[in-house]
Amino acid sequence: MHLANQLQLPDLAGQLGYSTEKFQSKILSDQGFQKVILFAFAAGQELKTHTTPIDAILLVLEGECSFSFPEEDITKTLTVGQVIQIPAKVPHALKALTDFKMVLIK
Repeated sequence: MHLANQLQLPDLAGQLGYSTEKFQSKILSDQGFQKVILFAFAAGQELKTHTTPIDAILLVLEGECSFSFPEEDITKTLTVGQVIQIPAKVPHALKALTDFKMVLIK
């Protein structure tokens, strides 16, 4: 097999569609020590306040969302290409302001 064929990267955003009934998710990689998950939220869908046991990185692929750390009274609008680090055990939430896709690495 040629190296060029091995280096082809998938269209991440294109791997998951939107559903008005609930947000969609797809595990892209699970190495045990690291998981990469693609999410698709239709406008208005949200993740209620929750925590993660380990640090995570969120990368916006499409659209925009409101991302908050409620206990710190911090809310940011995230748009395409932006990345945010989510510290372990810190409560956070998000709401899709438009149709919104992201990759979560944890």
